[in-house]
Amino acid sequence: MGLLERAETHYHQALEALKALPIRWDRERFAFWLRQDYPFVEALYRYQVALLAEAPQAHRFPLVQALLATVEELDWLLAQGADPGAPVHPVRREYIALLEEMAGLAYPYRLALFYFLNRLFLEAWNAHVEGDGPWQELSEHWAAPEFQAVLFDLEVLAQGMAEGLGPGVLAHYLERILEMEKKTWSLLL
Repeated sequence: MGLLERAETHYHQALEALKALPIRWDRERFAFWLRQDYPFVEALYRYQVALLAEAPQAHRFPLVQALLATVEELDWLLAQGADPGAPVHPVRREYIALLEEMAGLAYPYRLALFYFLNRLFLEAWNAHVEGDGPWQELSEHWAAPEFQAVLFDLEVLAQGMAEGLGPGVLAHYLERILEMEKKTWSLLL
């Protein structure tokens, strides 16, 4: 079992707790959550640009595809009424600070953590989002074969970098990412 698989096994319980949160979906709460997603996705965009700038040639195409998906998400959030100048919720500021901290890590860690950020969010999304509603368009975006291919490519890249990763550093940041995902999803409680 490789390092990434061990990490997934170790954090399975925390992920299941995240997926079991009793989310209450309504249009107003979801609209607030989306508006607060904009500053985080903007910070994720900056994280990805720095990652791409340091990427070896073989990693560039999948990272460009991931960056394109992020740019499309930013455009979509703006179309949903997100205001880049609006106050940022403390939970989102905390998650942005974590991204900025992780940006100081070596490239292999940043790549693996970027993969996990996407993977953990999508697992929570798939557990919580169902049926028709204002989230339908975003659900279709995440479920599209093109985005699923990007996630698969990120997983392959992360697996290729896993051998050089120290399990303590990876475990520390995965725990913090899961904590921030739980706080973020808790905005919908």
